[in-house]
Amino acid sequence: MDTHTHLEDLSNEIFFEIFDYLHAFDIFTAFASLNKRILSLLQSIRLHVIILNSHYDREINFLSSHLTFHAHQVISLKCYDTIRNRSSIISLLFNRHHFVNLQSCIFIFDNPSIELENIIKQIQSLNKLVAFFIIQTDYKRINETDNCNITRTILMNKSSSLRSVKLHYDYDYLDISTYTSIASNLISLELLISGSSNIVSVYSILPILRLCRRIRYLHTIIKHEILSQNNNLNISIQEPFINENDLPISPQLKCFDLSIFTICDIRSIGYILRCMPNLTHFKFLYGTRTIAHSCADTFVNGYTWQHIFEMYTPFLSKFDFHISFEKNYPKLDLDFVVNTFQYFVKKFPKWHMIIDRWTPENRNTLNPMQLTEDYVSPDYIPYLSHIVHLLNVNQIKFDPCIYVGQWKDIRFILQACPNVIDLELNPSDLILPEFIDHQSLFTIFKQIKILKSITENSYVPSNFLLKLVERFPSLTDIELQVYSFDDCIYAIDILLSHLKNLSYLKIYYIKDSVVDHPFPCNYIIDKRRQAFSFKIIDENKINIIKNKESVEIRLS
Repeated sequence: MDTHTHLEDLSNEIFFEIFDYLHAFDIFTAFASLNKRILSLLQSIRLHVIILNSHYDREINFLSSHLTFHAHQVISLKCYDTIRNRSSIISLLFNRHHFVNLQSCIFIFDNPSIELENIIKQIQSLNKLVAFFIIQTDYKRINETDNCNITRTILMNKSSSLRSVKLHYDYDYLDISTYTSIASNLISLELLISGSSNIVSVYSILPILRLCRRIRYLHTIIKHEILSQNNNLNISIQEPFINENDLPISPQLKCFDLSIFTICDIRSIGYILRCMPNLTHFKFLYGTRTIAHSCADTFVNGYTWQHIFEMYTPFLSKFDFHISFEKNYPKLDLDFVVNTFQYFVKKFPKWHMIIDRWTPENRNTLNPMQLTEDYVSPDYIPYLSHIVHLLNVNQIKFDPCIYVGQWKDIRFILQACPNVIDLELNPSDLILPEFIDHQSLFTIFKQIKILKSITENSYVPSNFLLKLVERFPSLTDIELQVYSFDDCIYAIDILLSHLKNLSYLKIYYIKDSVVDHPFPCNYIIDKRRQAFSFKIIDENKINIIKNKESVEIRLS
């Protein structure tokens, strides 16, 4: 008697539950070719489409071929506009398909398309859309004209279903006061307000509040160009004229998340909070180290915050804040700071405060020849442990530094973070014998899966590569800079032949060569199979990009 349960024996309800955990590409890949019963079930489920920048063109075409018959079932879409080997993916999808029942839509642009505005206009016709997000990646910018048109189109959308909007791209919102209206049912709004220091400030929030009177949840990120790194700043903050009798009041606003990456003072924040009389949750992040001398003490004075909240936000029940800045003299009295916040400890259950002071060393004044082996002390590690649980750290980036002893800092920190698997550091530190041959680090090196070592005018020499693969045998992703294209060819040979788990490599080179190498797929397949086995690589997933600066190879 056959007691085994087959896939076909599962009930429809179990299949529906399985489908709820998968997004559309996985569903079509696993189930679309099974049998007529499964195909029938696929006609009645809700679909979630997720397209990441790690996808390939052939995967998008496969997904699109199925969406031809299922686009009306898609209720959520999250899509990068650029994938590994193609761009303008969002335009492709919306030109091919009509997502008439779309409820949630997230666009992520790392190479903005000129067709974005046309797509936004198509979005306007979706009468079931509840949430719409546009996000630009950190290293790309949407065209300024597009910003203006896109923002106006979205915020003046007449859809009665739209409830939540996130516009995470650089824009100053100077023209928002000219809008005749805004989406009437919008209750959640997140904006990145960005521009030059003479036009963007905390007060840029006021015209937004004047227009968006029904908003319940507001998150604003305010930033502009970073000022000089001089910490002894006597900054006078220019305040616009504020008519205190004509402040825009938002009585329905309950939650306000304010992230500031520019110069401001607590007085300006007080003006904004006066517009939110029924606020219950306030989250504040001051993320720039530069601060006016006159503002530093008030920002960390609990009595000042208490006065503002009691005056303007009497219903506040939750207050989270993180403030970080550099200040020379006079030093803050940390005991005084802690004591001023006792009000919050008593008022808010489980409210905690962590305060720490770091004293940076002026290493540039040291004579490198006088540095001793024990100059860099591991005593700083306990300070790190107060901020983050070091055993949970799995990714570390060490910025390039001219300080000759940085490799010792790196050593101490790696020893304190034994579970790190993603490491980025300067080539000059990586190749130092005192670092790469330090036995206390061998176990950590062997577990590293992702390694990046790229710095301008610094490179990994070709005679170091064999030691590199010996020290880091578990690498899956690696980015290096070598000197010449000839060194690049040699580096790729070594990496393909010695790293069994390798999935991605990108080798930059400084000097070009008269010798060319196209790196054909057959060459890569032969290298991998000669070194390991016939099963080590899927030739259909190989992707190669070569230009005058680098060679990039994806194996899976």
